[in-house]
Amino acid sequence: MKKALSLISSGIDSPVATYLMTKKGLSVDCIHFDNQPFTDSRPREKTVKQVEFLSKKLNKKIKLYIVNHGRHQAEFMRNANKRYGCIFCRRMMFKISQRIALKEKCRYLVTGENLGQVASQTLDNMAAADSAVNIPILRPLLTYDKQEIVDAAKEIGTYNISIEKGICCRAVPKSPITKAKIDIILYEEKKVDVKKLLDDAVKSAEVIVINP
Repeated sequence: MKKALSLISSGIDSPVATYLMTKKGLSVDCIHFDNQPFTDSRPREKTVKQVEFLSKKLNKKIKLYIVNHGRHQAEFMRNANKRYGCIFCRRMMFKISQRIALKEKCRYLVTGENLGQVASQTLDNMAAADSAVNIPILRPLLTYDKQEIVDAAKEIGTYNISIEKGICCRAVPKSPITKAKIDIILYEEKKVDVKKLLDDAVKSAEVIVINP
């Protein structure tokens, strides 16, 4: 069975994407990027609940990686152009996920991205994020509108967990770039030690094995 690593958050979209890819025959493990101190602990707690729910619903064991991502965002905010923060965030998430995917013998990444929904999900910005890695990225919700995703989440059963209270990420810039240019992104990334951040993130990632 082909295997994927799904980037999962506490929101509505990514649990739906994870479920849909599993129903298409992929074996899925998950990775969550904990943005504390730019959020509180609730997004992490909700994500664990989502994976526990999916494990039971699918009757499958799921390995969940949790990465301290807030320090990566803080490093970029201190040293680089904040308007590129969302792109840097996404590229780092993909780079870390690719490393762990290779370790777990996963051939794909899965995201809950939905075209145009937020600043990082324009075509230009998704292309800029994709260029950070070589692994294929699957986006089963790419053309869904929000109501379609909400309806799917309600049908699956993840919706009520997703709408529990939580703090949105406070690292999002006031005026994020929506048409990223790769030469500028690479210039901004050179202002931080990406390799060290990546190595530390993979080494310190917490692993939770969730059984149905």
